[in-house]
Amino acid sequence: MKIILSRKGFDSVAGGCASPIFEDRSFVSLPIPENFKGVPPPSRPVKFAEIGGAHNIGLLVEDLTRKLARPIKASDVAHLDPDLRSDSLQREPGWRPMFGQSHAAQSHLKKHHVGVGDLFLFFGWFRKVEQRDNRFSFKRDAPDRHIFFGWLEVGEVWTLTESTTIIPPWANTHPHTTPKYGPLNTIYVAGSGEHSAGTFPTMTDELVLTREGCNRSSWRLPKWFQPMNKRSCLSYHSNLARWQSLEDDYVSLASVGRGQEFVLDTADYLEAEAWARSLIKNNAN
Repeated sequence: MKIILSRKGFDSVAGGCASPIFEDRSFVSLPIPENFKGVPPPSRPVKFAEIGGAHNIGLLVEDLTRKLARPIKASDVAHLDPDLRSDSLQREPGWRPMFGQSHAAQSHLKKHHVGVGDLFLFFGWFRKVEQRDNRFSFKRDAPDRHIFFGWLEVGEVWTLTESTTIIPPWANTHPHTTPKYGPLNTIYVAGSGEHSAGTFPTMTDELVLTREGCNRSSWRLPKWFQPMNKRSCLSYHSNLARWQSLEDDYVSLASVGRGQEFVLDTADYLEAEAWARSLIKNNAN
């Protein structure tokens, strides 16, 4: 089994700001804006205003990006990926959570033979917000953090360039059903089990990757993550200088700025699967 730490949601380039953490510690990953640049969109593109759930996504993106050079409107098309919650949209019968990948990031997943039975843990950039005068804004001096917000255990892999791959109607809102994503375009579909995918409703200390008082890319992980004397490492993090031991059986990792998918082979890290399962069990709905 492989565990993939997958960076998703708003970032400094796509979206331009963090995703929000609310006063009650609930939080939501904002999907990045889509740009089809003249190529055909999915059969049913999704606008920010259409995305449902506990929070008004259209309102949030307008409020939090209104002062940026490229503000986002609720009427703009969203790249809803990973698509993890059934209540995000009206669903066709048979719908399952999905995650799409392509280009260099999919090449990296393919190189590491990521497939059925492997587990994605999605994380992103988050910051606390407050609401004043009916508008959300980021709290002054609130820290930027990388936080896990969801997961998906792979039940099927669709390679969309293969003529034998048939996309069912319940997948027609997913952005990777458009041909724009090239020859490596792939969708990872959750298994049919009740807890094969989902999002975490509340931010807890266990979900926070970022070390207290550090920049968001400085992570605090269980000490067994350290690759010293191991056959493999968390991909892109083989430089041992990035890893520093901390007290209480933890390690600090200066995570790389580039890359979306960081793969860990549990064959070399026997504690990894139990850690990931516990993270999900303790924080899921």
